[in-house]
Amino acid sequence: MGHLLGLRLLERYVLRLALKPMFGALAVVLAALLLERVLRLVDLLATAGAPVFLVFALSANLVPHYLGFALPAGFALGVFSAISRLSLGAELEAMLASGVSIPSVTRPLIALGCVLAVVSIAVTGFIAPLSRYAYRDILNSGVTYAWRAHAPAATFISAKDGLTITADEVDKTGRQLTGVFIQNRENGVEVVTTSVSGTLELTPDRAQIQLRLHNGVVVRDYGAARPSTLRFQELVLDKKFALEAPPFRPRGGNERELTLTELWSEMSAQPPSSPLNELQAEFHSRIVRSLSLPFLPLLIVPLSMTLRRNTRFGNAAAAAVLMILFHNALQIGETFAHKGRAPAAVALWVPFILFAAFSTWLFFTSTDRPGDTAVSRAIDRMSEAVQALGRRTIGRFRTRTAQG
Repeated sequence: MGHLLGLRLLERYVLRLALKPMFGALAVVLAALLLERVLRLVDLLATAGAPVFLVFALSANLVPHYLGFALPAGFALGVFSAISRLSLGAELEAMLASGVSIPSVTRPLIALGCVLAVVSIAVTGFIAPLSRYAYRDILNSGVTYAWRAHAPAATFISAKDGLTITADEVDKTGRQLTGVFIQNRENGVEVVTTSVSGTLELTPDRAQIQLRLHNGVVVRDYGAARPSTLRFQELVLDKKFALEAPPFRPRGGNERELTLTELWSEMSAQPPSSPLNELQAEFHSRIVRSLSLPFLPLLIVPLSMTLRRNTRFGNAAAAAVLMILFHNALQIGETFAHKGRAPAAVALWVPFILFAAFSTWLFFTSTDRPGDTAVSRAIDRMSEAVQALGRRTIGRFRTRTAQG
């Protein structure tokens, strides 16, 4: 593959070192982000009485959204791992001694960042909006209108309009219920219905589902001394449940469901479908986050070229802090632009320009002496100051102890 792309042996080697940890990090980050959401979805589907297997379709539609967040972290970890391995194995020193420059080593990583920027634009700009709409469509049909006349035992089901149903026992079909308990409100009055048994069945027109109860009591609490009580031998619940969910709304309910081209068109429309500041914030945010990927190697490479263990850990922490600061700056800028408190072009592109400028400056000021950067020197000074403070504190403690 590398020969087909015209890559040299060194470039293929550097890319191979970076890609393996990058894909591993992407898998771990995506799994971590999805796991918490999957647990909530399972609980939501079970509570609504929807088929739990829908969690797979919902999770699949969440992947593009989370991939946009995981891609920078995975790429940064891959770059740091690759250059750190070259440094620790003395391979970087051998390359430099043979005339290979740091920009030559970094060039394939920047090229990889450009490829990932295109991937990010495709994912966040076109795939994620469609999958976000599909996620909400499935959630609407599977949860909001989820109840398909199947009730798991000993589970509270929020069926419709504040109606809560549970049963002590349910047969294998999920239609025959024993020990039924129903709670809802009618015109502000709390209504509790209990019955010995119940049956979920089709209405006579076979268009809806109804619940037929046998041998039970209906209690209405009007706030009086004694609530109203009605005993019955057979009662059909007055609430019916549709077999199929109504059609979901058209895509484009908000700016996050629009692709980049649709956002651009809406920004020029008169009037736009959403407030102009919200459309601009979403459009510029997606572009800026994708374009930041090619600059990540310029930031990470200088901080990963060191042989000292303590400095390596400190540089890794510094790189993580800088990326978090940049991400938070974009989040704040997007919020300000979304609320109309600042133009999107300023609130989002200024942090990007500062990040790109700092990364470029850090890279080109560290090529002469690999591993010696302004960040590493600042970390060394902070470490020395902390050590000096610790020595003074210990010295004062010992002096007071001796005097005492």
